[in-house]
Amino acid sequence: MSQKHQGKTNPCSTQGPSVKDIRTKSFSNLVLVTALLFLLTDIVHVPLLNNSAPVQAQKSSSATQRGYNLLKKGWVNDAIKAFGQALKQNPQSLQAKVGLAISYNRAGRITEAWETYQQVLAQDPNNQSALKIVGIMGTYRPEWQVRGIAALNTLLKVNPNDVQARSYRALLYSYQGRVSESVADYQTVLEKNPTSEAILGAAQAYSYSRNYQKALELFDRYRVSGKPITGFAAVAYANTLRETGNPQAAVQVLEGQLQRSKSLDKLAIETRAELAKAYVANQQSQQAFAVLEPIQNRPEANLALARSLNEIRSYSNNPGVAQQVATLYRQAIANSPNPSPVLLREAADVFTGLPQQEQTALQLYRQVAPQFPNDKSLVVRQLVLENKLGQLAKNDLKKRLVAEVNLLPSDPVQLQQIALALSDVDAPDPELLSFYQTLSPKVNVPF
Repeated sequence: MSQKHQGKTNPCSTQGPSVKDIRTKSFSNLVLVTALLFLLTDIVHVPLLNNSAPVQAQKSSSATQRGYNLLKKGWVNDAIKAFGQALKQNPQSLQAKVGLAISYNRAGRITEAWETYQQVLAQDPNNQSALKIVGIMGTYRPEWQVRGIAALNTLLKVNPNDVQARSYRALLYSYQGRVSESVADYQTVLEKNPTSEAILGAAQAYSYSRNYQKALELFDRYRVSGKPITGFAAVAYANTLRETGNPQAAVQVLEGQLQRSKSLDKLAIETRAELAKAYVANQQSQQAFAVLEPIQNRPEANLALARSLNEIRSYSNNPGVAQQVATLYRQAIANSPNPSPVLLREAADVFTGLPQQEQTALQLYRQVAPQFPNDKSLVVRQLVLENKLGQLAKNDLKKRLVAEVNLLPSDPVQLQQIALALSDVDAPDPELLSFYQTLSPKVNVPF
């Protein structure tokens, strides 16, 4: 395995957008969210559930209708009061809860809207309009992402042809670092005349999965729309340009974005970290270290800095940089109260290529593997490391590899990971040649 490819990891696999970036990106969906729910709930009749109190139900129905009438006029605060009154009279009125959720959304009271949608789904778990809206709102805040995915899972079981829902689930998967699932959803979306936003999301997902040629194709397809590539998408675009042999263009994209930056927020940190990689690839090492200087000794920048320095290490083979990379990854894990398995796996991938860090890598893979029982690449990674550390004889390695990967997975991300692991086997057994020959056309790994 070449020095350049040892310990390399996906620079975008766990970064995700910041809370501010998610809100900025997702609040543009508020009009869509409101219009969608209003349209659907306005034409769906939901029967009143409190049949034991017909007079009270009639009053509730009247208040609910008044709320919708007020909404149509744009009198949102008055509508909130009307729906609140309806729910006092009949707490089980689903129509009133939906109307209240819409009203909160239109008033910009997002947290209250989210909580009200949860009440709707608690009462009617298969309410398709509420499921979709919860899925879309899942993009607003990191802590809502898991519930957003769950809602869209339910919706897509009932309506698998809902391209919009699938596109949002793909986006949420990418936020969660679940790259394989994100790419799988985007593959379906791309077959269905996708929006330009879906194309941009797919481009980033393919970049995260290291399918850079496909990512570049999608970025170019998005650019035909005339819209600029900015924010975290620009970081992924620059990474794609660099990985496809155009570091000079990557530098131009990121320098422009950095010039527009007004503060050292998460986007600026990620921009600097990616720009340093582009500088090194463009043989501008001095500029690379200079652009990283402002994010040194900042805990919130540890992970981005570690990724950037690891790329620099792969070019320079500087042992001092290698030690700093290891320290920064340990700090990033230690600073996370409950580090995600995606982060732990990324760290394991990096430690695999660092001097005297193989044992740490093996421990991390063993920690992560139970959470991904169907991921064959994690098994291969452990076997190869056990062999390197003298814990598994070469003949036993061959037998275990044959048993574990007799049938290669179809997932391209797993295939890439398996290939990276196999390329790290010193003097592989000739009987494994068939694995290399099968993998070689499907992956970007220098066997």
